Amino acid sequence: MRLLSKILLFTVFVAVFTSCDKEPDRPDYYYRFKVNGVQKEFKANTDSGILFLEDPNAANRYMLFNMTTGRDNEKNALFISLRTLESITIGTRYEMQLGITVNNTVVPRITVLYFDENGDRFIADLLQTDNPGARDDAWVIFDELIQEGSYGRFEATIYSVDDDGELSERQDMFITDGEFFIPNFISLR
Repeated sequence: MRLLSKILLFTVFVAVFTSCDKEPDRPDYYYRFKVNGVQKEFKANTDSGILFLEDPNAANRYMLFNMTTGRDNEKNALFISLRTLESITIGTRYEMQLGITVNNTVVPRITVLYFDENGDRFIADLLQTDNPGARDDAWVIFDELIQEGSYGRFEATIYSVDDDGELSERQDMFITDGEFFIPNFISLR
């Protein structure tokens, strides 16, 4: 009888815990790219995503890409901001050096900030037309926008944040073959 009670209790226990609603699986979000030819590949953490700021009263639209992994958002992380006048379209190549006017000032369409595995910071944020010798550059393409997230590609020419020497003499760092699949977050300001 005691064995029967234990089996019945175990059966009830299993039935209760297996009938609970299971949280839906999270897609395998990722970002990957090469830095000066060396492959970097990361599984995106829950802080990763693209924030789409759509303000119906403003001419500019703003997207902030947050690609982070692990617990330290200042290592192996990539942040990209993108400004545009129109809604995002699939296959359009958004380029940093095609400046955009914000508050009567022409600014880069894209800004890139990269933290390497040591936490060293690299950036692309200068318009070449306004900064003789600067070679900062970047582009982003959206390949697919779905409910779960955005797929796309990117590349950038970035520089150490700590390099305050002559712009034309800074050490180039190239981010190439960039790809991402990260969640979308939409905000109507």
